[in-house]
Amino acid sequence: MEKVDKIYFDIDGVIRGTASPKEDIIALLRYCLDNYPGAVYWLTTHCHHGVNHVNFALSGEFPDEFVDELYVKVLPTDWEALKTEAVDMDSDFVWFDDNLFETEKMILERNYVLDGFFKMNPKDSEMAKKALAFLKGFEK
Repeated sequence: MEKVDKIYFDIDGVIRGTASPKEDIIALLRYCLDNYPGAVYWLTTHCHHGVNHVNFALSGEFPDEFVDELYVKVLPTDWEALKTEAVDMDSDFVWFDDNLFETEKMILERNYVLDGFFKMNPKDSEMAKKALAFLKGFEK
């Protein structure tokens, strides 16, 4: 993968409930919003079955204005059982998540896109910085 067309974010263990400082998480999200407008998606149980509850999930985690901006600018996904149902397998994507089910891994492998999955470690205080450095390595 030489470029990124779409970015998918889980919330729990990636955006909240992580050892990364809030300012690092905000920097990662801000970079995505500024450099990939219209190409950033929620891939989380907080945006599931066609219902977007991300604003409630992030309330109190970040300033209200930033949560409102994320709610408007980060696009919802619709999936039922597996998150891979919402992933555009024909795009060059990065999916930030702390957990990948074996079935989801097999689907990514079958579509030759496993390299788009970026495993986040919620216990690593440098994880948001590592994710940002990874994204900055791609040319738009």
